[in-house]
Amino acid sequence: MAHPASSSVAGMYSDNRPCDVCGAAVELRPHERLVLNEPDDTVDDRVCTNPECPSNQGEDDAPTP
Repeated sequence: MAHPASSSVAGMYSDNRPCDVCGAAVELRPHERLVLNEPDDTVDDRVCTNPECPSNQGEDDAPTP
């Protein structure tokens, strides 16, 4: 039986979930931004592994995975 807290902790860390745009796997990379993160923001950037994903098009208004 799983520890009751383990399921709530696993749900708290959703950085490894599939890309919100296309559903492909994501890689976690260190932040490459100059702006400060929000207090509850992730410590890594989520980068979609699908090169065709709109989030990888390099535009300022590109959706985030």
